[in-house]
Amino acid sequence: MRLARLMPTLLLALLLAACNHDRPIFFTPDMDSDVHQQLQQQLATARPGDTIHLPEGFFEFDTPLRIDSLRHVTVIGQGMEKTIFSFRYQRNEEDGFIISGDSILLTDFTIQDARGAAIRLHQCRQLSILRVRTSWSDGPDEGNGPAGIAATNCSGMLIDSCEVFFSSRAGISIGLSDSITVRNSLASGNVAGISIENCRQTTLHDNRCEGNTAGILIAELPNTDFGPGGSCLIYNNLIKDNNLSNFSPSGNIYASLPPGTGIYLIATRQTAIYDNEISGHKTVGAAITSYPFTELPWNDTLYYPYAHDISLSDNQFQRKKSLPDLSTGFGQMVNILFAGKPQDILYDGITDTLRPVGPNPMNICILQDPARLRFASLDAGNNYDKVSKEMTAYQACPEN
Repeated sequence: MRLARLMPTLLLALLLAACNHDRPIFFTPDMDSDVHQQLQQQLATARPGDTIHLPEGFFEFDTPLRIDSLRHVTVIGQGMEKTIFSFRYQRNEEDGFIISGDSILLTDFTIQDARGAAIRLHQCRQLSILRVRTSWSDGPDEGNGPAGIAATNCSGMLIDSCEVFFSSRAGISIGLSDSITVRNSLASGNVAGISIENCRQTTLHDNRCEGNTAGILIAELPNTDFGPGGSCLIYNNLIKDNNLSNFSPSGNIYASLPPGTGIYLIATRQTAIYDNEISGHKTVGAAITSYPFTELPWNDTLYYPYAHDISLSDNQFQRKKSLPDLSTGFGQMVNILFAGKPQDILYDGITDTLRPVGPNPMNICILQDPARLRFASLDAGNNYDKVSKEMTAYQACPEN
């Protein structure tokens, strides 16, 4: 009799477990509206020097939290495991926590399951994010938000000891910003672990990018009013086993990232990559490409589409024993040109014909031990006619 009474409950539990991936549509859960209202009131009325304490617990909100043009305010939770705000049942595609202002500190909490970005930063100055986690509880899914921490038009920003999981574009995404440091942070299960687009004076160090589609993306893209980016330092990072299938929705540049990529550069300038461990990638450890290599159109007459003044030195490369990815054109190209062997460093070889003529006009410097490296210049601008594994031209490098 006891088993018979339990059967409906067991069947319901199994059904709910099987459907866990989808957002329930047969009920509307109660939101923690009182907590949301109290917090939003504190955020809206804060004065310079105030500290706002986030409560311990798991809370569900269906509208964003907002900080608008505050200065010198601290927002502190009880820890990433203790203060958790879920936006799983948001009513539209809004972000979770939306912030603008100067000299703000965010620390010790988790934002999860936002329909948009988990944390959206815009026009922030001298902002610090410490020990903050963002995640999506169903794992990799194209319906997840585009970024864990997304910042645009910011300056003087520090991201330290944060964790970002399962974003459908980038775990940490910084664009049109300057003087940015990301350190001691973990990015895992995202399409791109860390993405830097059109930024100046960026430093990424002592981070762990593991289990993403691509570990780090650095890109200079057209059609912005920010002006040229550059001056990026990438050092002392662990960039490992980024072989996750690409789950980004189509129609954005992240969707083209090949699984099995450590670092991917697009039209980047003045970038130094050194003293990193780049290991376990099935396609390429580091790729240096121009914007024409993407085969995407652009109509920005001020945009410079070529990678130049790039150096890679003293990195530890260790390849994965596997066939390169076959789901993207890049992986298919690697398979065809290199007999199914993953590569350490690939340079597309596309050059600006207006630069001085020479064997290395774009100043691409590969200061690595050639005996232990799989390197090739692809001659992609000429339909891969003269793919070369010769490194000599790329080892005699002037200062950037």
